[in-house]
Amino acid sequence: MSLPPTPIPDPENLTEPAPALVEAVPAATIEPLVLSPEPRFPAWSGWDVLAVLVFTAVAIFAFSLIALFIARTFPAYRNMSFADLATNARVVVGAQAAAYPVVLLFIFLLVRTRSHESFGKAIEWNWPGIFAPGFLLGGGVLAVVIESLSRYLPIPKSLPMDNFFHDATSAYMMAAFGITLAPLLEELFFRGLLYPLLRRWFGLVAAVVLTAIAFASIHGAQLGYAWAPVLSIFVVGVVFTVVRVRIKSVAASFLMHCGYNFALFGLLWLASDHYRHLEKVAG
Repeated sequence: MSLPPTPIPDPENLTEPAPALVEAVPAATIEPLVLSPEPRFPAWSGWDVLAVLVFTAVAIFAFSLIALFIARTFPAYRNMSFADLATNARVVVGAQAAAYPVVLLFIFLLVRTRSHESFGKAIEWNWPGIFAPGFLLGGGVLAVVIESLSRYLPIPKSLPMDNFFHDATSAYMMAAFGITLAPLLEELFFRGLLYPLLRRWFGLVAAVVLTAIAFASIHGAQLGYAWAPVLSIFVVGVVFTVVRVRIKSVAASFLMHCGYNFALFGLLWLASDHYRHLEKVAG
């Protein structure tokens, strides 16, 4: 038995449209999707970096003058000339130890006013966590390697920085300052502020090289601008900057800097019989 054929509806009788499955949303209620622009990195400018340099120079000069005049009030320094006091570690380290926290505060306030992010995030501080001791150790190894290679370079027997190592107390003061405040300020400035700006202007390779050149230049006076020790510092600056780039962490380069300086002062400590015979290593 066959089924009766199904009647086909007449299209002319379909006057009502099919019900919509989804209710239409008025166009006026649809808000356009606006993507907020990514924050510029770094948030500061070249003028800001120049302001940090000028502020640092003024702060160190001002605190050095204060330290010189305070030193002249002590009987032990009363008959010393200002030139001799200017190479006295107690006076110099005391002045810079007072000036550096002020400079660090200036850097902190400048970055916070230029960026809406936290200070650490704005400069890519990024503490390396459990790997922190490894960066300290890496800095120490780098110091030993650089010192070993520098023996094949014409390093002068006497450098201007040797004048700050008058006695054991001076050496310990220099060491304490050299493994704490000095690397902190230098890394925040060179790898935290300067490098990102140079990278934005000139690209990665040029930024690494220029940052290392600036880093070596700031130590030039201590090294008498002798090309061999300045070259060594340049290489160290390249390594620090590369670590900062690869790890995206200023804290990592800071730890390496601390380890590097600690190893140098440690080698001097061993070579001079615990800083008691500095004449053995000074020219």
